[in-house]
Amino acid sequence: MSHVSILPVPVHAERRSLLPVLASIPAGVTSRQLECLYWVQEGKSATDIGAILGISGRTVEGHLIKACNNFGVRTRFQAVLKARDLGLLAPPRP
Repeated sequence: MSHVSILPVPVHAERRSLLPVLASIPAGVTSRQLECLYWVQEGKSATDIGAILGISGRTVEGHLIKACNNFGVRTRFQAVLKARDLGLLAPPRP
């Protein structure tokens, strides 16, 4: 019979490391908006992004417009730069 040791690790330690990231996300920005911005960064069109995410290109456009509003910018490219500067654009999880 094997012996298993369990070391006490505070559960909140992981959450604490996320606080600076969460604090930097502008109010109202959703994970779907960030996902769309990631694909814009990769050079994809709204139609391409829609195919990747399983939604319409028009819905993608809506997410991008809302992302621009939430970041306080006029273009999707400015929104990408803001999100990238804040460290919010990462490859989507499989």
